[in-house]
Amino acid sequence: MGQGEQMLEEEKRSERAPGKKLTINDVAEALGVSVSTVSRAISGKGRIGEATRRRVLAFIEENDYHPNGIAKSLAQSRTNNIAIIVPDVKGIVAVPFFYLCMCGVNEVAQARGYDMFVVSTSGKDTSHLERLINENKVDGMILGSTYKDDVFAAFLKGKGLPFVTIGELNDEDVVQIDHDNEGACRDLTAILLSRRWKRIAYMGASKNLLVDEARYNGYLQAHRDVGVQVDKNLVFREELSETAMRSHVKDILDRGADCIICQDDGVCNIVLDELRIQGARIPEDIRVASCHNSKVLDNYPVSVTSLRFDNTEIGRVACSVLLDLLEGKEVPHKTILDYEVVLKESTK
Repeated sequence: MGQGEQMLEEEKRSERAPGKKLTINDVAEALGVSVSTVSRAISGKGRIGEATRRRVLAFIEENDYHPNGIAKSLAQSRTNNIAIIVPDVKGIVAVPFFYLCMCGVNEVAQARGYDMFVVSTSGKDTSHLERLINENKVDGMILGSTYKDDVFAAFLKGKGLPFVTIGELNDEDVVQIDHDNEGACRDLTAILLSRRWKRIAYMGASKNLLVDEARYNGYLQAHRDVGVQVDKNLVFREELSETAMRSHVKDILDRGADCIICQDDGVCNIVLDELRIQGARIPEDIRVASCHNSKVLDNYPVSVTSLRFDNTEIGRVACSVLLDLLEGKEVPHKTILDYEVVLKESTK
């Protein structure tokens, strides 16, 4: 589309009924950009190209748009507060992960003169976030986990509040900090396959979390890399209850698997306990590995092969990137942190 046609299209899309107040959504639609892009242009903060910023500001001036209170507060004042959003978790595995992330966030926030709020969410309820934003309580937010069709990310984009995610998201407009979960699980699986164990089971309870998908994709990729067919009868990824997982452990034993890769340490804890009940010896009868390590696995008599991620560091990095974003600095769209494959007794 040429420049003249583009201007005509923008002019056409900006038409509105006489007397109707122009909203931030109208500006975004007229220019073909996101609401968050318009907000960044108004506030002078965040990742936005200079040409786009000038284009937004010119449109606003030409159309006599007056930003609402939220946009004005972003431009004129700071609270020096940030929030980390975590799901309402009670599990022995999830709680330590988010606690360590929060420790990392708080460490950096305090060092740079900010205070941290913790917001616990349940289901898809965004009311807590809306109240914080409408009352101008925070300058930015960190999403502690990401989901397919993430309602919280979509909500924050619509509000135009600067935020980053801990975890990947299929959205080029969102700044993301993540561990290389797919690469880590691929490497772990590849090591096990290199020991000539071809019947490697996979156990995981899919909860719509993108990290679960990444780990499973790594498991599949490692098999593709060496030309080994995955036995689908050894893959269990439905919405599994603990009872179902225990039943599938028996199925895996009956089908003669060489090894079980567990999606995370919570799943691994259940698998280890059920193997004990079944009288299966580790690693003599079957090997076990986990795609995530925590102190939960230290309680088992046999040390467990696992993937080690620094969960405090990811909190530190997420906070640093968010604060850089708030201060108008250029930040990378995606930051990927490293991992370590820790081989122990359970896969000897």
